[in-house]
Amino acid sequence: MRFDFKQRPLVELLETDREEPDPDFAGVGWARADEIWLGRRRRVTNALVIALHAVDDGPVLDDDVMLQFALPDGGVGQLLASEFLASQAWPHDVCAIVLCLCNPHRAHLTWPDAPAVPIHYAIGNVVAWGDPDGRVRLEADSWRTLRDVAIEVAQPPISDEEKQAYIGMWLLKKLDLKPEDGGMTLPIVLPSELGTLEETLHQLAVDGLVELNTKKERYELTKQGIAYLGELIDEASDLVDEFDDEEMPEVVAELKRRNLDPMRARFLWGWYEGELDDLVRFQEQRGVRPVERMWAFYLTGNELWRELARDLVPE
Repeated sequence: MRFDFKQRPLVELLETDREEPDPDFAGVGWARADEIWLGRRRRVTNALVIALHAVDDGPVLDDDVMLQFALPDGGVGQLLASEFLASQAWPHDVCAIVLCLCNPHRAHLTWPDAPAVPIHYAIGNVVAWGDPDGRVRLEADSWRTLRDVAIEVAQPPISDEEKQAYIGMWLLKKLDLKPEDGGMTLPIVLPSELGTLEETLHQLAVDGLVELNTKKERYELTKQGIAYLGELIDEASDLVDEFDDEEMPEVVAELKRRNLDPMRARFLWGWYEGELDDLVRFQEQRGVRPVERMWAFYLTGNELWRELARDLVPE
């Protein structure tokens, strides 16, 4: 099936030079974007923007969207989004991919062999805006991030709830440390390469452990968050003090005897000792191949937790 799908300038592709968005806009093609906004809070940088048109009144699919293309002979062709995306050779030097694609049936998209970068897609219809300050903005009911199918299919050794709790602990430590000690500043508007942290930061704010400093435009620890960090440090230091000279099989057996979670102990040990402070270095030291250099993606995926779980299994 041949159709007109090519690279265009971003403004031309999305027609954001109009005074009002065109509700019947059906542009297709792709563009590079130094930055593009998903709503007014999420800024995505160095992105590949892929514009596609969904079939009006298309079939209701749980994990896909039926696309529509104008053919050279004046006819109309249709193709599943997953099939089209998998058939193309996309640039590899981008930090994120944004699908400008209406998703009226709110499907949870799949993309076989997806590039290992955050891939943002909409729930509901998408409208493109050109703001007076020059921003290109895409609005939808909400945005989701598709990750590598290979990572999503295989189940991690911990539940999503447990993983979110550990990610939260990792972020609290980073917010507490000084920059010279490995700490970091997390802006309220996260760059695309940190977009996978948004869910955890939101939950930390709901739990009262962090707050949004709107003047400095960043997340900061609350008094409650600092107190919780102290409790975690005490828990971790007690583990290290008691089991530092023990072999891992004996440690795991004793933790299970006490009805304690070995995975939590393994995470807290590495967290307290600084082993997990630099996740790229952690992978390199353990011989992980290939190394995932987008550390936030590694932290929120499954491979880190599989790697930690390997230490709990006797060789």
